Amino acid sequence: MVTDALQVLWSSSNLYQPIIPRLQRALDNSGTRNVLDLCSGGGGPWLGLARDLERKRHYPVKVCLTDRYPNRNAFERIHSRSELTVKFDLRSIDAIQVPTDLKGFRTLFSAFHHFAPAEARQVLANAIDHREGIGIFEMPQRTLKTMLAVCFTPLVVLCLTPCVLPIRWSRVLWTYFLPVIPFVVCFDGWMSCLRSYSQLELSELVRNLPGGNYEWEIGEERGGFLPVTYLIGYPTCRSSSTSVNTLRP
Repeated sequence: MVTDALQVLWSSSNLYQPIIPRLQRALDNSGTRNVLDLCSGGGGPWLGLARDLERKRHYPVKVCLTDRYPNRNAFERIHSRSELTVKFDLRSIDAIQVPTDLKGFRTLFSAFHHFAPAEARQVLANAIDHREGIGIFEMPQRTLKTMLAVCFTPLVVLCLTPCVLPIRWSRVLWTYFLPVIPFVVCFDGWMSCLRSYSQLELSELVRNLPGGNYEWEIGEERGGFLPVTYLIGYPTCRSSSTSVNTLRP
């Protein structure tokens, strides 16, 4: 029920829309339009992003949702609403050790902060080992604006819960009569902000990663209500060593 509440927040806010041009360039640089979304939770922002890429930028993509604990009902809802653009894999997929048969540009939305530094480096190193591009996009930040915005998420959950289908009495109970779900969403948001990586910390993560021949872009998109921190990497033959570009709009 909490992941459903988080999903309706993503779907209604479209907070990741500003990263679409950068995401498109990353896909072009990676030479693929297949996306492998890791740590998808309730589906993340890909339903809206895939539609915007196709309709507004005439850039259709194919997306596969995965998670260590896959939410089958949520994945099936998004699959049916996406006109088959978004599919899913119901295996337990660990972002640290992705199966070799899953190909495509890897994305993680508001999930990278769940990994401790050593694990986060393993997530990036696994993408390098498979020669796949990867995009990390994080809304949580240790900033006053973001943490204040999190304080309003319980009110948003109360307003949007009727949009979560199917309507269940258990959801009504834990949202309105015993507001556990709004509290957990707010608490989770605060903890996510406190655990988030800064741009400097992301630079340290990619420094001296094994494999080489990778281009890394680190920066922040400020086109929406809240900024989005990004870390994008893709294989390149332009240099013999790993390079890091810190890009700011």
